[in-house]
Amino acid sequence: MTGDAGDRSARRAAGASIFIVALLSALLFALSYPLPPVENDAEDYLLLARSVAAGSGFTKDGLAPEVYRPPLFSTMLGGWYFITGTSSPLSSAVFQSLEHAATAVVAFLLFLSLTPSLPWATGAALFLAVNPLLVTRVAFVLQEPTILLFTTVAAWCSVRFLGAPSGRRAAVAGAAWGFCTLAKIVSWYAPFLLVGIRLLPGGPRRERRGKEAVILLLCFAAVIAPWTIRNCIHFGRFIAVNDQGTGLLEWNVLQSNVPGERPGAEQVAEIRGRNLPPDEHRRMLWKYVLDHPAYFFGMRVLENALRFASPSRSWWWARGMYGPGEKRPWYWTVHDYLYRFLFLFLIYRFVQAVRGRCGAGGGFIAMYACVYWALYALAWGEGRFALPILPFLAAAPLPWGDSR
Repeated sequence: MTGDAGDRSARRAAGASIFIVALLSALLFALSYPLPPVENDAEDYLLLARSVAAGSGFTKDGLAPEVYRPPLFSTMLGGWYFITGTSSPLSSAVFQSLEHAATAVVAFLLFLSLTPSLPWATGAALFLAVNPLLVTRVAFVLQEPTILLFTTVAAWCSVRFLGAPSGRRAAVAGAAWGFCTLAKIVSWYAPFLLVGIRLLPGGPRRERRGKEAVILLLCFAAVIAPWTIRNCIHFGRFIAVNDQGTGLLEWNVLQSNVPGERPGAEQVAEIRGRNLPPDEHRRMLWKYVLDHPAYFFGMRVLENALRFASPSRSWWWARGMYGPGEKRPWYWTVHDYLYRFLFLFLIYRFVQAVRGRCGAGGGFIAMYACVYWALYALAWGEGRFALPILPFLAAAPLPWGDSR
């Protein structure tokens, strides 16, 4: 067996092993514990998926088109329900277990694009495959596993494009980010960052940069455009993916605790009690935010950034406990600071990227993850929102080589 053939065989074996380990970890977990109740956001996603499966479209009641939630997760889950003939929470957990396993394999391919070391890439992928933060997410009818999968796929396509630019790879990367944005609008900036990263020191060769940039952005827009047109037809205004802005604004005020002011929950209750038109309702919320800029754009941003960098414990909270080892403070101390160390390493990679010292592919994922973090710091930071960039955190300590 030649060296190249042996390397390919070893990579295939590692990828298959990672898929099996990830899938079994998620399925065994889902089958071993009672699933959490389907409520709040999860109830919306479940209703939407069932409507899709029934052929009623993207609607919760079978009649009114939905615009508050992004479409990708519920549409894919609805397709799974249609194929399997069941729409139980357990069926959702099986679907998301498959997504988790696929994510681990794609992350492995991403790591191989960043490091020449098969053992390092395999170890980082296995870290994701058995990671409790990811394995426990399959129990919830929520969109994090879907966002994670499509973010990882898009990142891998982007690193491949930057390593060997071509029109075809530009098209694939652009389309991948389009689907990722249909999973959640927060990734909208990725194609523009992908185009701009080539202008940094150490960026890839620049021949045909304009043509490739146009192809990438057109394919990105082409994936999103049908959904945007659907929104314009039904709601009479431009809504690129979903209309969650007012909800996010209200949530920020609701969770606020401005020094010297009454709790934000009371402020929101008062505004709701006025039964204002939507535009006026939104204006009152913005007025409260802008009346307290030091809190919302200072202290709150720092709090959000720190909260985002803390591991999500949704499963353990749902089980009525702080987590495994809740009687042992050292356990969570070690656990928390492992992830905070990875975030610090990510910042280090970001600095390297700006200085052109880590290759275009690695620079892109470091900058993408840091911008992602910054956006949530401005909006609302929560540990579960960081899960889609966990592969980038796992990649940060790897011995990066040139993108291939």
